[in-house]
Amino acid sequence: MRYLVFTALALVLLVGASSALPNQVTQTIVATATGGDVDQGAENYVYEAGGEGTIVTQTIDMTAEGTGWVEQDANNDAYYVDGDGAVVTQSMSMEASGEDVFQNWYWGYGNYADIYGLGTTATQNIWQVADAENYAGQYAWNGAEQDSGLITQGIGQAAVAGGDIDQYAYNDVYSYGDNSAVVQDVSMDANAGGYAYQDGYNYADMYAFDTIMVDQSATLNAVAGDWVEQYFYNENWYAGTNTWSAQDIIMSGTGDDVDQYLYNYFSSDGAVSESTQVLEAAANSEGYAYQDAYNEALTFGDDVLGQSIYLNAVAADYATQYGWNDAYVYGNNLNLGQLSWISGDADYVYQDAYNYAEFMDSVTVAQDIAFTAISDDVGVDQYGYNEATNYPLYFTGGESTNSIGQSISAAATGGDISYQDLWNYADTYWNWDPSTYTVTQNNVATLSANDEAYQWMYNWVDWWYSNTGPVAMNINGDASADYVDQYHENWLEVYT
Repeated sequence: MRYLVFTALALVLLVGASSALPNQVTQTIVATATGGDVDQGAENYVYEAGGEGTIVTQTIDMTAEGTGWVEQDANNDAYYVDGDGAVVTQSMSMEASGEDVFQNWYWGYGNYADIYGLGTTATQNIWQVADAENYAGQYAWNGAEQDSGLITQGIGQAAVAGGDIDQYAYNDVYSYGDNSAVVQDVSMDANAGGYAYQDGYNYADMYAFDTIMVDQSATLNAVAGDWVEQYFYNENWYAGTNTWSAQDIIMSGTGDDVDQYLYNYFSSDGAVSESTQVLEAAANSEGYAYQDAYNEALTFGDDVLGQSIYLNAVAADYATQYGWNDAYVYGNNLNLGQLSWISGDADYVYQDAYNYAEFMDSVTVAQDIAFTAISDDVGVDQYGYNEATNYPLYFTGGESTNSIGQSISAAATGGDISYQDLWNYADTYWNWDPSTYTVTQNNVATLSANDEAYQWMYNWVDWWYSNTGPVAMNINGDASADYVDQYHENWLEVYT
């Protein structure tokens, strides 16, 4: 009988022990290798850790020097870390030199954390440095999921190669509770004797919960003996209400041909305190330069929104530049600024800028487009369009008081045949209830071409008959060439 009692007690203790989880885990790997061909692999793995204030720390540090190829693959994984105030820290460092260098190129990916509880903190960092005689390939990914807390993600990549370079860097966050915050940053630097290719994103899905802030940034720099292609986007989805959002991307590319694509997207399910979106790109090309920049925001009022684009390109052949800002605001109380600033110098320059805003009541909208272009041969095409519309009031009605300011400035010099087609359009037609609008439109341009110059400039306002308020429309255009086609129009249409 005594033995049965002891056996039963032992079973109880074992059951209790099996249900307990570690609440402090530290995992560290340091690997150093020197040789001809080098293959390094490392992994830290935790499945379940829990309790209030749980701490999980995972570190990987890899260094390799090879005379042949070098491969480095590593992962930090922390699954089911559960506890209010839990802290997860993951860091990964890779440094390698060799004929060909591959970092997280085969089975490794980076850091992943899955965290449950309130007031948690996760920090994920990846650093990759490659020095290759021939080829360098780098891949990095941070992924994290949280209930409610702060997630900070950083990726830094630097590569030098006598041949080609490919770089990929991605941050992902999924947040499932109120009072969360996200900070994401990517830095990519490539110096290649061949081509340089860079691709990355920062992505945060806040699932319509109230969000404290999301801060997303990226800096990409590439110099290549061949072509350069750069792609990056920031996306902040369903940020809830009363959030603060900042998104910015900076790109620089130098090569035979340069392609740059940059994109910011922000959406919220409620009123927002402040959101800024900034895109900057500079291209220097011995062939062509292509730049495509786009900001988009969707919110529900009480906003301070800023969207800015700055593009600069210098190319031997042609430069093509797009700078578009879109803002959709389905709520009252908005202060919106949209800017597209574009500068180009090439044999042929094509520039396209578009600011678009949908708004409701108690709104101040400022839209600005600025072009500068120099053509060394063929000519310049400049197309600018500002549009602000109260179309959402068609569905809700109601009196409103709003201010709209629209401005375009364009300068084009050189080339045989050049075009300017520039529009400001304020649409105040849709609410059909007595309202007050202040509208100011400025359209200023200079155009100088050798053979033919075509300059068309427009200010348009659509006005509902019961609206009141001042309207000021100004056009100042100057064009010179052997042949000039010039048409300017201020148009105020009153609808009843």
